[in-house]
Amino acid sequence: MQHSRLRNKRKISPWNAFVSQELKKLNAGLDEDDRKRISSDIIKELAARWRGMSAEERSEAVGDGVEQLSERQEMREHGVHNVPINAFNDIRTSLEILTKQLDYLNGRTGVDIFLVAVRHDTDQYNRPFVFYTNERIAQFVASTAAKSETVQKFAMRMEAACVGGIDEVARSHHSEILQLKAQVRDLIEEKLKRACTRGKIERMFYVNFDEHITMKYGIVIEGWPFPDKFMAPGKFSSVAELRVLLAAWESGTTYFRSMSNSEWQQW
Repeated sequence: MQHSRLRNKRKISPWNAFVSQELKKLNAGLDEDDRKRISSDIIKELAARWRGMSAEERSEAVGDGVEQLSERQEMREHGVHNVPINAFNDIRTSLEILTKQLDYLNGRTGVDIFLVAVRHDTDQYNRPFVFYTNERIAQFVASTAAKSETVQKFAMRMEAACVGGIDEVARSHHSEILQLKAQVRDLIEEKLKRACTRGKIERMFYVNFDEHITMKYGIVIEGWPFPDKFMAPGKFSSVAELRVLLAAWESGTTYFRSMSNSEWQQW
């Protein structure tokens, strides 16, 4: 008897985040063909720098990179199509390929196959899809239910069950949090770069913001909605708080302000 092997997801470490950030810096502004890939030489160089850093210097270099890298990993694993037409085309194309392979399998081996694919959300466009290789399958479905049952009606009832009650609420909630975190993070970084008039800012700092951003670039934040929670979006776990944060930045209630030279000197 065969057992499936479950992979233990590796935890993102500060070192992983450091490598990711440094590689991104090396590739900034380069064409696709010129971009550097992870190699033993690059790793050796970065490892030497990492070993020479104190714990405080490592923390400063990484910032919220662990949270950002973890979010990207989660999005790759759990992300879903956010445009219904993209999902529609993906499903249709994939099922066409799959049914051809199943037809070939049936022809080679004689194995009979029954496949039903239904949507779980009313926003999806695909109708119930049914595939079977033997009419006896349709006869069996009809014999196990009401007198007027057909394979197509069976698929429609399955769709109704999936749309009406068997919904992965927890997973949907998790995906929404991941998307909100990424959306808020990207918006904040975009607005920070636009607000900066005294050089180029590579990334946002939440820990020691005054030291890394205000002191170096003369920029302050106005209207942050959570006075007791100034932290990276990746550290929020509430959908409600993330929505408030997103709305505050989108509406301009929260914003970056570049101080005048005299105000900066007095600061």
